[in-house]
Amino acid sequence: MMLSMKALGKRFGLLAALVGALLIACTGVVLAQSSTADAGYENPNPVTTPSAPVSDGSTASDVTVTTVGVPNGGFETGDFTHWNVANNQAGDEEGDWFVYEGTTSPLSGFTIAAPPQGNFAATTDQGGPGTHVLYRNIKLESGMEHELSFYLYYRNRAGEFFPRNTLDFRVEPNQQYLVDILRPRANPLALNSDDTLTRLFRTRAGDPNRLDPTLLTFNLTRFAGRTVRLRFAEVDNQDFFQASVDRVSVTSTPN
Repeated sequence: MMLSMKALGKRFGLLAALVGALLIACTGVVLAQSSTADAGYENPNPVTTPSAPVSDGSTASDVTVTTVGVPNGGFETGDFTHWNVANNQAGDEEGDWFVYEGTTSPLSGFTIAAPPQGNFAATTDQGGPGTHVLYRNIKLESGMEHELSFYLYYRNRAGEFFPRNTLDFRVEPNQQYLVDILRPRANPLALNSDDTLTRLFRTRAGDPNRLDPTLLTFNLTRFAGRTVRLRFAEVDNQDFFQASVDRVSVTSTPN
């Protein structure tokens, strides 16, 4: 049966309307899927010490809970980028902090522990008496809990430790390794009680002359909202001393 032109036009109109409705519905689905921000992805470059999250009724599970960092804390650049080194030694005596790999001390050629994480770590080495300091400033954001951690290890060739209340290698005997939190403008080569906020580690008389890589952790939350100076200091005037450190990091979480 032949349809009139009017009936045929009406059917084509209904079909066009149906196709249009389907296109709009599909477009809505696509737009809804596209508007989901970074679904299933994580930030590959977390900030070392983030600001506290803005209070918006979210729970801890709704926000970035942990951020780990300290740029070049593992010395994987192969150098002391983001770090500072200070030395005090007699004349042209050789001695310094070194970034090393393998199991041989960089200057004297002693066998030492391999870097406990990654390819590189930091160690002192020398050819004569001296003081060697590795340090950096770290900003600890307010409203956060902060935990500092690092691998610490050493080999003391002197046979015993001689801790003194000075970093001056000219004071005999003086053979020690210290880790301190200082005020941000403190003299890195001085032991000043007014500038020392807290002592994290110190070798003492009678301590073993060898410590294998050991992970140490410290709560720095009481310094939140401040910038502090982290210092690793080694003094030797008795014999060779390789003081080492690796994987320095700060983990920050909202409190």
